[in-house]
Amino acid sequence: MSELRLKVSKAPDNRAKIEALIADDVVAADVIDLWSDAERDRFANAIHAAVPALDLIDIQRELLKIDRDNLPSVVGPDDPWGEPVSIDRPSVPAFPIDALPEPLRAWVSATTEACQVPADLPALLALAASAGAVARRVEIVAGLDWIEPINLYVACLLEPANRKSAVFSAAFRPLREIEMELIEMAAPEVAKLLSARRVKESKMKKAEKKACDKNCNESAALAGVLAAELAEEPIAAMPKLLVDDATAEAVEMQLAAQGGRLICAGAEGGLFDVMAGRYSSGVGNLDCFLKGHAGDDLRVDRVTRGSIVVDRCCLTLAYAIQPEVIRGMADRPSFRGRGLIGRFLYSMPETRLGKRRINTAPLNGHVAHSYDALVRRLATIESDGNEPRLLAMSPGATSCFYAWQVEVEGWLGDSGRLRELRDWGGKLCGLTARLAAILHLVETDLVEPWNVPIGLPVIESAIGIARWSVFHAEAVIGLMTGVGGGLDDAAYVLRWIRESERTCFTRRDVGQFGRSRFDGDPDKLDDAIDLLIERGWIRPIPTTKRAGPGQKPSPRFAVNPAIAAGRIAPRILAADVVIEPPARVRGFV
Repeated sequence: MSELRLKVSKAPDNRAKIEALIADDVVAADVIDLWSDAERDRFANAIHAAVPALDLIDIQRELLKIDRDNLPSVVGPDDPWGEPVSIDRPSVPAFPIDALPEPLRAWVSATTEACQVPADLPALLALAASAGAVARRVEIVAGLDWIEPINLYVACLLEPANRKSAVFSAAFRPLREIEMELIEMAAPEVAKLLSARRVKESKMKKAEKKACDKNCNESAALAGVLAAELAEEPIAAMPKLLVDDATAEAVEMQLAAQGGRLICAGAEGGLFDVMAGRYSSGVGNLDCFLKGHAGDDLRVDRVTRGSIVVDRCCLTLAYAIQPEVIRGMADRPSFRGRGLIGRFLYSMPETRLGKRRINTAPLNGHVAHSYDALVRRLATIESDGNEPRLLAMSPGATSCFYAWQVEVEGWLGDSGRLRELRDWGGKLCGLTARLAAILHLVETDLVEPWNVPIGLPVIESAIGIARWSVFHAEAVIGLMTGVGGGLDDAAYVLRWIRESERTCFTRRDVGQFGRSRFDGDPDKLDDAIDLLIERGWIRPIPTTKRAGPGQKPSPRFAVNPAIAAGRIAPRILAADVVIEPPARVRGFV
């Protein structure tokens, strides 16, 4: 095989540009994945077809000798520049506000304008607040022997300074006001019940002591009766609808104290650290979050805290998270394997920072009042005794939902769109049913909305939101798993190159500029530079090693002249996403 020579270099997306040469003549060339047996065999066959005298087995052996982990740069310093490949974040659609019924639609639109935030944030929080207000009391019949709870887990990824706290405050203010009213009404009764319990506990301890000290059978019997009564009596607790940064154990106790339902919401995403094991030596306790989404029974037995039993526990989670918090989260123990990542409705909107209007008018009072009244109405819905109210779909809605399930099932196949997101995609139809139930309860302003079937327009709107969510799940879970995780850092370096009008630079130059971003983690800077090289934005400049003592010269890089020539747009964006929903999906064009 001495006459065959393989010239290999890096190509974008972890592929390799490979040329097969006989003497100086190129007999075959392609861009392939060297880790793929099928692609290597295809290229070997192409070489063999061009030069039949070469033995196919020998060609395959030569391909296997390539050091796939250490490929040289895609171009040499004197090679002509090509058109660079985009490194910007995935382009995702904005939330389809028109899919929301009134008054949610008006509130989301007004809050978006008043706070100058992406519509995704108020939309997801409004849906979560509506779901949390009625969770556990209403469920939806989604199919034969399929009943789905309607609580939601939502997460919106936004960088700091995006006015997340203001939107959270507005979205959950009605529930906090309801909570304060309930506390005020319950305080005297709770105080009496706790006092009575303490008295009974004191009597039990005295009876136990007397039974031990004086061997009194009567006292022993009394202690047993009191102990049995205390075990059967629930411990009175103040009403609580919302918590923020709480341990998993605290969430479990609150679920038990609050009758099985609770809302965890916050503008900083602290609960994600808790779930990841901040207070548990890096091992997160996920049981209550997994069961709280599914509406399963929660059973906890611990030596130090006693037993916790919660039937049909329902959690609602609503968090705004900084992208850095969830980067690599899928690699943490149990997160993806146990299905927690697949339970969220995600959004990763484009920030409005740098484009916000200043001194916008505050939220319209009438719109805010209508939203508050809606949440209060939902919060007053009661279950049917110990059983939830059940929502059913009309025949038209059932047919539409069935067609959607068939479509999603195809996406989950080996060649389907969601083949890499099966943990999330497998719950997409359940999420759609939950959204349909919430939209129906919002839209149906009746005393007993469960007596009205969910109509076709509502299920179409829910499917429209579900379609929107697929793009965002792909972007967010890609960030979690590290797929394209260095795009933000590479874009940061590229902005610096463009704004400083550089034609070349050293690693030390960009390191000094990005001290706040890369100090303490130099690998992030190297990964960003490597990505820019792979995508054709920059290339290494060979440097002569200096003999003797002293600091080694910093690696130097040349910049693609297309940037300076103005042939590359100031903002590099991926191609616009075009969504083609069914014609009947209301408000989603």
